[in-house]
Amino acid sequence: MNTNTLAFEILRGKWLMNWASIAEYEKLGNRILQGEIIGQSVDRNAFNAMYEGGNVGGGPIAGVEEEEKKIGYIQMTGPMLAYGDYCSYGANDYLLALRKLNSNDKVSAIVLDIDGPGGAVSAINAFKEFKSEKKKPIVALCNDCYSLHYWIAAILADHVMAKGNISSGFGSIGVTAIFVDAREAMKKEGYSIMIINAPGSDFKNQAMQDFYAGKDKEFIERLKAEQKPIRDIFVADVKEAFPDIASDDRIFKADNFNAEDALKFKMIHSIGNEKKAFDLAKALGEINNN
Repeated sequence: MNTNTLAFEILRGKWLMNWASIAEYEKLGNRILQGEIIGQSVDRNAFNAMYEGGNVGGGPIAGVEEEEKKIGYIQMTGPMLAYGDYCSYGANDYLLALRKLNSNDKVSAIVLDIDGPGGAVSAINAFKEFKSEKKKPIVALCNDCYSLHYWIAAILADHVMAKGNISSGFGSIGVTAIFVDAREAMKKEGYSIMIINAPGSDFKNQAMQDFYAGKDKEFIERLKAEQKPIRDIFVADVKEAFPDIASDDRIFKADNFNAEDALKFKMIHSIGNEKKAFDLAKALGEINNN
């Protein structure tokens, strides 16, 4: 069976996404669910081949002899899915690339170039899995680094660096659910929903039972209860990664911050650029090798 994994992630409903991006991605999500193909297809074979053998993403370090160690490079752009689809790479693709660089003796460190608004909650599992395997330093060089992408940087990076102080941003440490309420539209079209559970399966699809019974308060409270433990783990991982993070309550109420404020609040380690990220990765790699 050919599963549309992007549609599956949209229907699953739990997202770690920068609030400013939600409205526009909701429009795209509705179009995808209606069967439209949006965006160019990705070349997954070329992506995987990039990390095979000695052909690491970043190539040799500038000015360093070929036989010396290299810095691996992974570009992570756009909303993050758990599984790659026809138009985007997923956490499973990035996990494969990370593992190849992590096990490559020619690679001393990795630069993770992040520019993303967040993504599907389920995607974080792949990066948590890699955290336990990680044996090489990672420098996260970040432009947009919100929600799920900030969580990824927090659990994987030894150093989080803003890519300049103009467009880069951080935060949105929270969880959201996107849900399309089509009940009135269905009524106008003459549709109604019946949910019938087997005897003894009283709580099967309870949230949807509440939703279609018009019990909005119960439905919302159930979704919030599902979201809370995800948010709690997210916050705990950020506090572990940044033990000196400021006590400003906006940080853990999912506000967004520019690079200067993120640095001031100790949400990141520095502000730099690509050269500084590669220089730092090289230094961390040398320390790690020694």
